[in-house]
Amino acid sequence: MVTGDQFERLRHDLIGFCYRMLGSLPDAEDIAQEAYLRWEQAGRPELDSPKSWYLRVCARLCLDRVKSVRYQREKYIGPWLPEPIMDDHADRAELDETLSIALMLMIERLKPAERAAFILHDLFGYEFPEVAEILGLEAANCRQLAKRARVHLRGEKPRGGADPAGIKRISDAFFKAVNAGDLDRLRDVLSKDVVLHADSGGKVSAARDLIVGFHSVTTFMIRVFRNAQHEVKITFRPAWFNGAPGVVSYQGEKIIAAYHFEVVNGKIASLFVYRNPDKLAIFEQTSAS
Repeated sequence: MVTGDQFERLRHDLIGFCYRMLGSLPDAEDIAQEAYLRWEQAGRPELDSPKSWYLRVCARLCLDRVKSVRYQREKYIGPWLPEPIMDDHADRAELDETLSIALMLMIERLKPAERAAFILHDLFGYEFPEVAEILGLEAANCRQLAKRARVHLRGEKPRGGADPAGIKRISDAFFKAVNAGDLDRLRDVLSKDVVLHADSGGKVSAARDLIVGFHSVTTFMIRVFRNAQHEVKITFRPAWFNGAPGVVSYQGEKIIAAYHFEVVNGKIASLFVYRNPDKLAIFEQTSAS
């Protein structure tokens, strides 16, 4: 029989699945808890496979939630990024590419059922008969859904190749070069077609559109840093989130941004900047603990 303690052992994986489906940690936590409440409301039945049962409930709740989440994101001001997720159990010697922001943004463009089949099979390693049981579909249908997802992602899959030490070295060089306004050093760390995503939700100042290309990104970043440094000196602290090393910037003790990087062939291909105070709150909680 499943007990509360047994559910707690499953909670991390359930939240991980829901987070990859929705890109929102609070939504993921709510759905995992709702799955537990549904088991309680059903009279705490015996379960042959507790994990499969809970995943099945979570998957169906996520598929329902995706519709409302998409509507909310259509109204979102400026670029949207998935909420940062901290993982105290992350192996700091290895990246967790299934949590990368680049991949999460790609998954966001998939249809809900494709998204679920792709995450369960390609990211979580479930065989198609297991995926079918979880989603309440035929195995052949799940195979097709995952195949269509891979076709949609083909050519867009994160190209990676960097390790944590490499990402940290490149990000450190990037911030030193931006602070110095050194374009030559920036050419060493930024790709020609680099893309900057700045998520503010319209709550603070930030670029309202994607910024594309070396010249546009460097001009924007140098101007931002020069303006900010006139107020209070910016400092940087490392932070591990979404499966990889990132950087949090401060003015005094106030967090003003968090940065994440997609590094390809030794250069930054995508720069993800969090400015939305709601999404930065998780770093406040971490630094206070």
